[in-house]
Amino acid sequence: MVAVSPVEDIREMVKKLETQELESQLREGRAGAELYGELLAGYIALTRLPEAKFLWKRIPDATKQENAELGKIWEVGKSIWNRDNPRVFQTLQVEWSTPIAPLMEYTLKSFREETIQLVSKAYSSIRISDLTQYIGLDEQATTQLINDMGWSWNQQTGMVTPVCKRKESLKLESLSVQQQ
Repeated sequence: MVAVSPVEDIREMVKKLETQELESQLREGRAGAELYGELLAGYIALTRLPEAKFLWKRIPDATKQENAELGKIWEVGKSIWNRDNPRVFQTLQVEWSTPIAPLMEYTLKSFREETIQLVSKAYSSIRISDLTQYIGLDEQATTQLINDMGWSWNQQTGMVTPVCKRKESLKLESLSVQQQ
């Protein structure tokens, strides 16, 4: 069966991993680091941060020490939890293992999209330097994004004027760009 969207794919994966974790706990007393890593990354990708936090607490310390990637995944979750946008993007810019990489890529894209939506609602104007930090892009990429979204930018003052768009319209525009 093909899932409808990446979110549905991740939800389905998380359900399977939760079952596998329980079965592993019953059989062996603990699950493997790979399973914990994928489940933790899945929770974070779905912004199910309370579940991610409780999973982190129940992962045995020995497993955390064996697999450094678990700590890196949790750093992403903590940064999102604390709404430390620059740190979120910084912690996401590492080399991820094959099973974790797509989840972290999804987290990056969805967090950036959510942040752009929040900025468009919360600011009537914002300095480009602040915007670059909020969305984790350099100034050139931010400028391109601003132009693509129809926001105005005064280069002399460095101020950006966001245009509030509904989330659905952002996704539709993104889909039309990808199809071209």
